[in-house]
Amino acid sequence: METESPEPQEEQPSPHEPFSLKILSTVQVHRSLNGLRHNDHLRYRQYCSRRLRRLYVAMRFKHGKKHFKQATFPENFNDPKWIFIPLVQTERAWAFGVQLKADNAAAAAFNARWRHHSERKFAKACKYAEHLESVCKAHCDQRTQLEAEAYAAFMAGVWLVERESWAEAKTKLARCKKLCEHFILAADQAEASALREHLQELGPMLRECRYNLGEAEEEEEGLSKVAASGKDVRGDMTYRGHAVSIPSEKIRSKVMMCLESAKALQADVDSENRGPAPTEKYGEISVDFGEALKDIHGEMIAAGADADTAEWRTAEAFIREVSLCLSAERNLMLLRSHLTKLDDTEDVNTIDSRRNCRPEEGMRFCELIKDDLAALAELPESTPELEDRLATYKKAILDYRCLYLALCHTALGKLLEAAALLDMLTGRIEEAGDTDPGPLPRLEGLFQHIQQQLPSRVARWRCRVLVLLAKSKKSKKNETEEPSAEDTQPKAKQDLLATFPPKFRDIPCKPLLFDLAFPCIEPPDLEAILPKKQEGKGRQAVAAVAGALGGLGSRLGGWMGRK
Repeated sequence: METESPEPQEEQPSPHEPFSLKILSTVQVHRSLNGLRHNDHLRYRQYCSRRLRRLYVAMRFKHGKKHFKQATFPENFNDPKWIFIPLVQTERAWAFGVQLKADNAAAAAFNARWRHHSERKFAKACKYAEHLESVCKAHCDQRTQLEAEAYAAFMAGVWLVERESWAEAKTKLARCKKLCEHFILAADQAEASALREHLQELGPMLRECRYNLGEAEEEEEGLSKVAASGKDVRGDMTYRGHAVSIPSEKIRSKVMMCLESAKALQADVDSENRGPAPTEKYGEISVDFGEALKDIHGEMIAAGADADTAEWRTAEAFIREVSLCLSAERNLMLLRSHLTKLDDTEDVNTIDSRRNCRPEEGMRFCELIKDDLAALAELPESTPELEDRLATYKKAILDYRCLYLALCHTALGKLLEAAALLDMLTGRIEEAGDTDPGPLPRLEGLFQHIQQQLPSRVARWRCRVLVLLAKSKKSKKNETEEPSAEDTQPKAKQDLLATFPPKFRDIPCKPLLFDLAFPCIEPPDLEAILPKKQEGKGRQAVAAVAGALGGLGSRLGGWMGRK
């Protein structure tokens, strides 16, 4: 009798560090790249099916070759690819439900079976999302757990809206919105744009829930809670009318050191004692502010969305504003130095002038400043005064960009385009306004300085371009005073090109004629013209000859076939 071998014990996997996966931004990116940019949910569902198959093969998570046998999802694993399996399953079921819903809406008649089928698919997506949330709680870090919770709340909200359970759906969607807004504050620019797209999808469903519940629109929560807090607040730390308080003493000391460095750098700039390398100083302070922002983001994620994070939000917005102002100040200093070189240049076409001052670099600085101003406008708690001042700053930067673009055309020999741009710029520039500090005192002086010198610079370069244009016309005229007979045809072509763009002229349209009387015309009778009798005689003669030949051939064949 054979001894039974003991059952092999399952090997316990080695412990791993918590996985990190940005679920919401990853989902938005894959949706936009695989059909949902054009609302093609069928294509996205097919992509999810293919990807799920590849994951099954890679992770050896198969369900039988001929007969289906459900494979159990492992509780312990070391590969983060296992997290993508419930995520892709959720996305495939959700895409199938939306596809059925869209087909039912576009059909000529309502189909109840399609509606029930789509509702079942949304329920399956909700089930897979709950599985994903449980897996993330066991194997992922704090941020991934919160993102999985937001994703599961979104899928549950979609299913409850389809079932018309408005109160429960509103609760789930509000939870998802709160978590997404919490993630936006602790995200970079690319991830924040993906999260904003997700928030736009939540808006119509929340409005539908409020409408069916008979509720009014809710106002967005601001940062006014911080002003009511009784914690220690530094008087020199204010953000757009709100006092800033940082709960962590370690982060507060780091932020204060960064602010002192920024003030010392600003004092050096105001006293025109810039030092050997001011850009390096700006870079060092920006790195310090970036580390402080990372620490604040970590504290916000650890606190979660349920905690009172208004203080952290205000601190994060304040540090981000100071960092953006420093970046804009650095770019403005580079633009000022470039403009100083430009003032010493009389012609941008020479090699020496292009070696010292290139107009393309000025355009690059203008683009960087414009991006910084756009980022400042996107910060929370914006006021009309701040928006107007940022619009003024942006207009000044766009005027300088137009000036540099005209100089680029001049360097390429396109004098007509450069003169047109400078003429337009002369009509739109304005003198610098009042010199009050405004909401952004760090940038006010620099923008006032470049705005005051803009009219003189535009007038100077406009005169130079007009002189170059006149010289080029005179030289062309001298060259064409004694044209030869061979050059008459090219000259005619140049004259045609000089009149660009051509004037509008009327062109006769090709008429479309419809002969309405054609069906009423009776065809002529040709029977009287055709000779019927002669044709009949000829046909009879041909038939007789053919019949005689056929009989002769049959007789010869029968005679030769006898034995």
